[in-house]
Amino acid sequence: MQKNRHVPERSCVACGAKMPKMQLVRVASSSEGTFTIDTTGRASGRGAYLCKSSECWEQAIVKGAIERSLRRELSAQDIGQIRTYYQENIAPNVTAT
Repeated sequence: MQKNRHVPERSCVACGAKMPKMQLVRVASSSEGTFTIDTTGRASGRGAYLCKSSECWEQAIVKGAIERSLRRELSAQDIGQIRTYYQENIAPNVTAT
């Protein structure tokens, strides 16, 4: 008899959709105040997850969903880093529906 492996699920901070953790992008904030886009999903610190939808990324930045989830304010440099990551890594792979 084959056992089913547990697949961790997380929710997108913008739209609230639950998905497997590996399908989301994690934005992490450490206790030292450093901010990173966590591509491994294993960086220490508080994390916020985003699905790969352009609407979710924009909404998470504009409406402050990332800031609420991380429980800290983001600087203009941090927001620029989030937008740059999206434009370089996610937007080219998103197909138009």
